[in-house]
Amino acid sequence: MAKLSRRRRVAFFFILPALLFLIGFGIYPLGYVIYLSFTKYFLLMDKAPHFIGLGNFKEILFSDPNFYGILWHTVIWVFGSTLFQITLGIGAALLLDSKFLKLKGLFRGLMMVSWVMPVITVGITWRWFLNGDWGVMNYYMNYFHIIKNYINWLGNKNTVWWVLLLASTWKGFPYTAVMFLAGLQSIPPELYEAAKVDGASGGKLFRYVTIPLMKPVIVLVSLISSISTWNNFRMIWVLTQGGPGYSTSVLSVYTYTTAFGFFKFGKAAALATLSFVVVLTIAAFYLYISKAYKLNWEG
Repeated sequence: MAKLSRRRRVAFFFILPALLFLIGFGIYPLGYVIYLSFTKYFLLMDKAPHFIGLGNFKEILFSDPNFYGILWHTVIWVFGSTLFQITLGIGAALLLDSKFLKLKGLFRGLMMVSWVMPVITVGITWRWFLNGDWGVMNYYMNYFHIIKNYINWLGNKNTVWWVLLLASTWKGFPYTAVMFLAGLQSIPPELYEAAKVDGASGGKLFRYVTIPLMKPVIVLVSLISSISTWNNFRMIWVLTQGGPGYSTSVLSVYTYTTAFGFFKFGKAAALATLSFVVVLTIAAFYLYISKAYKLNWEG
């Protein structure tokens, strides 16, 4: 017993640095943000936070003229980016898993370039590419007579969301492709052979064999992509900073500008708390779906 107790103390000693890091940089900041969300803390006027209960939440939900529009932008950002990443990722995975594609290793390596690049680098690259005055996109579209006049892609409300989703998809789809490729390669070939014997081919194989067996991977990838996109402040900030106006502002950008642009830390903390609750809801929903699928498969 003494030896077992000593081993437990040693084990606790080894996990103590990770535990302290989690408390110092995870649990404590989260708790402090939740505390600030119930206070009025305008940095230019208040020396310390003042408790106001649900005042910040009431202001956001009932008095803020920008909140619901920004919430709708966030839904577009998350749903559109996740949908495009999954669609393109499945297509790329099917192509990389194909027997007819040569140099698969080379294509896999090239595909991963965008994913391993820092988000800031990707954002600056796309901002240069889409520049309304001398961007490469405008140059070649004008050169091939697709457009007559240069387009301000990031300053036009009709185009800005499409290019934001394009940049986000280009950055994130390699991860989904790798995950889907791993899922495809885990499917036993015998299932496809049995389906072919029963007369299935082409689209029916994909619909009745591939998709059902890929559901666990699709659920997992959808969850990870949704949460990472919801919190993807850097991409939008580098490309548009939430503009023009609030037309591309999402909750993460709005939280940042409220805190460090208008110095309303209490309201910003309330926005962050609401965002945290939404992310938890999304995660719970996906876990519920995943559990339901698991029960069905095991049955």
